[in-house]
Amino acid sequence: MSDDTEMIQRGIGVLTAALSWEPEDPAATEMFKESLKTLARVDDAVSVTFSGGSPEQAAALREVLPQVIRQIIEALAPDYTRLVLGMAIGFKSVAEAYRQDAPDADVAGILQAASLNLAEAEDEDDDED
Repeated sequence: MSDDTEMIQRGIGVLTAALSWEPEDPAATEMFKESLKTLARVDDAVSVTFSGGSPEQAAALREVLPQVIRQIIEALAPDYTRLVLGMAIGFKSVAEAYRQDAPDADVAGILQAASLNLAEAEDEDDDED
């Protein structure tokens, strides 16, 4: 499974979790925010091209760059978390309105089907290659 598909499926998982989340409950909100942080990943496989400077400078840069990237992601995570949290709140409101119009609607099932369709489409793309 590609990283793109995995992240999209994680996003669908966040929307599915939002269906049962109660924003008025501070503990539930904090737990939901913590789950959003799992969307921010730092891969250890960072590739850097460095031209100029000495081999020692290039080695030093390669050594510190992953830590710098991690710190940047951690600095941006609160804004990213609030953005995704806002989207989840909006989605929950739309899902609740949809359920009022169609009480038998299986919103979680729709999300699950979307996630499975995404994985199947990727498998088909892999088979064509």
